[in-house]
Amino acid sequence: MPPIKANLLRRTSTLRRRLLVTLLTTGMLATLAGPALAAPPQVRDFGPAIDAYARYEGQTSCTSVEQPGVKDFRALLQKAYGANGAGILRSCSQGGRSEHKEGRAYDWMLNAGNAGDRAKADEFLNWLLKTDEHGNKHAMARRFGVMYIIWNRKVWNAYRPDAGWTAYSGYSPHTDHIHFSFSRAGAARQTSYWTAPPAGEARVAAAPGPFEDVGSRHRFVREITWASDVEITTGFNDDTFRPGQSVTRAQMIAFLWRMMDEPASSTPHGFRDVPADGHYVNALNWATEAGVVDRTEGRFDPQTPLSRTQMANMLHRLVGAPLGAPAHPFTDVRDRDSDAVSWLRHRGITTGLTDTEFGGHHPVTRQQTAAFLYRLAGSEWAWGAASVVPSSVRFG
Repeated sequence: MPPIKANLLRRTSTLRRRLLVTLLTTGMLATLAGPALAAPPQVRDFGPAIDAYARYEGQTSCTSVEQPGVKDFRALLQKAYGANGAGILRSCSQGGRSEHKEGRAYDWMLNAGNAGDRAKADEFLNWLLKTDEHGNKHAMARRFGVMYIIWNRKVWNAYRPDAGWTAYSGYSPHTDHIHFSFSRAGAARQTSYWTAPPAGEARVAAAPGPFEDVGSRHRFVREITWASDVEITTGFNDDTFRPGQSVTRAQMIAFLWRMMDEPASSTPHGFRDVPADGHYVNALNWATEAGVVDRTEGRFDPQTPLSRTQMANMLHRLVGAPLGAPAHPFTDVRDRDSDAVSWLRHRGITTGLTDTEFGGHHPVTRQQTAAFLYRLAGSEWAWGAASVVPSSVRFG
């Protein structure tokens, strides 16, 4: 064979080998990396109005109907990721209480031990729980009406959003699927993901709130929802909260007693103006023994509206009456109330009516009480002098 032809064949063979190696290497790398992720679901822009966090609504009946919001949520995932689901419904005779039995839950079958599945889960959950351009935290989860999510031994609760992802210790570690449970409004497609018009058109209709008279746009909806969820108050029999109604002294003692996990007390309260069969007697027994109220005057005045000053003193005593807070700037506070008011302001429980007015004689409303207790429950440092910290407190 002529030298030129032999050299040409050797070069061609070398090029073919290099091409084959390149193809094999590329294929192997692609196999190791797994399939490329799809982009998260693309949706239209939303305005700043948004649903309140979903409150917990456990299963109370059993149906055989997949709810429309859950069906469409599943379809959205399938379109974006080719998602495989274990289904929405569950037999009434299978297991314990579950939103699956009302068609309000969906299981996305992913394997936490598989890198590709974990990447899908991370991408979608980050999209679902991220803060939107208007500063709304967990925006898409709220717009879908997601009540809680369980995945890979952790749970995220919409009704306790400040806690973030926490350890989950249920019977299933949920390492083979992500569980999504939805509020009744979300399951019925009544939340803003489904009802909001395109940007620039009419404003988003308000989603249902926790009570008939507390909608999702109420100023204190989060605080009122929390107070209901931890059973400090359940509202009235007509499903109203009556946020602007004044709180009586008896009601406040009952609220604080429930907040502190209803501690027992064998010490009689000693007030002569309290009926023996009053619904708040156990709470008042505890409050007097714990020093939350002062019985030296002999009267409790249970039906008198609670004032802001009285509220400040009760909360201050509840946590051990700590001293040393920076002095408050209010000009309408008596010296004997200054320690309580200074502590209250320093811990961010209230900032007063104005920069210089505390408004101590004003009655406290039910919505304000929910806000004060919510802020107290969320402040770790406020409980530094307390001898007992209740389960309703949520640090972090």
